[in-house]
Amino acid sequence: MLGIDIVSVPRIRNFVGKFGVRGLGRFLSRNELALCQKSQVLNYARVAGFWAAKEALSKAFGCGIGRELGFLDINLHLDSKGAPHISLCAERLEYFRVQKTFSHIALSITHEREFAIACVVLH
Repeated sequence: MLGIDIVSVPRIRNFVGKFGVRGLGRFLSRNELALCQKSQVLNYARVAGFWAAKEALSKAFGCGIGRELGFLDINLHLDSKGAPHISLCAERLEYFRVQKTFSHIALSITHEREFAIACVVLH
């Protein structure tokens, strides 16, 4: 199963302009937000990439973000080389394992100028 999403970096800038960094808590955990900030400077491209990754995972599951899967049910982290990884909270993982057959969630995020794109594959 495959999910892909693209997010406009200016859209994220506008969102933060309207709701502030605190508004990002609607879809980023504290740890994820910390990964998007360096010396109090927000990396808008990374935020857009994280948003796209969460949307891409929801598309791979065929449900979108909503009742079955929320932004905060999805966790992103970086490994020692800076590569992104994605996982689900235990409750949602159990829920989707009943519906889909997969043992691994692969993620790729890329940024180019004003866009961030994420691709998720359920193996």
